[in-house]
Amino acid sequence: MAKREVELVDASPLSPSVVGLRFRCLDGAPLAFTAGQWVNLHVSAAGAEHRRAYSIAGLSPPDRPDLFDLAVTHVEGGVVSSTLHAASPGYRCLMDGPHGLFTRTGLLEQPALFIGTGSGLAPLRAMLHEALGLPTRPRLEVLFGCRTQADILWRDELEAMAADGAASVYVTLSRPDADWQGMRGYVQEHVAAVVGTGPRPHVFICGLSPMVKGVRATLKRDLGYDRKRIHSERFD
Repeated sequence: MAKREVELVDASPLSPSVVGLRFRCLDGAPLAFTAGQWVNLHVSAAGAEHRRAYSIAGLSPPDRPDLFDLAVTHVEGGVVSSTLHAASPGYRCLMDGPHGLFTRTGLLEQPALFIGTGSGLAPLRAMLHEALGLPTRPRLEVLFGCRTQADILWRDELEAMAADGAASVYVTLSRPDADWQGMRGYVQEHVAAVVGTGPRPHVFICGLSPMVKGVRATLKRDLGYDRKRIHSERFD
């Protein structure tokens, strides 16, 4: 796939370790993608070009289909993530994509449970935005895991969704603060309770391999889930 030049137009911290980056395609053409897909950034750093994949973290604004959002976690010693975290508006690099089959194509009217940890929430957020724009919303649930309250990505947005009934949102912390009143522990420990005994939603999972494997095992072994209703993406 041909590479396209993109320019950073906005950078804002989402947590102490994750930055939200908004890019625009310099050719002015839309980035035609489906919620859940990812792009490769080609970043020049330390005397070489490096390629890294990042999920698209939301839908493009209706009037600006040339814009797209990413969420980049800083990796200690990582030349690419360090470069992107230090980047300011005007920074340019190359991109190719979109890529990936982790989407809700053909399932938009089906109830969905989104399970993510860390920046694995990014493609799930895009799917949520897609679902919330439908004329008739299916039942939507989110189970998100991170370490502390400071690590809750898009917290205001998630809380607003829950407050207006757009989605049921469950956040669990593995290193909770003393004043945390929500779930504690890892997402794997709460899957059965969130799924409950009602109609089974399609489950979309994104995060590191141990979490994805653990959730898939719980769904299939403990809850008797059909594997065709389980959809996952790993980013390690």
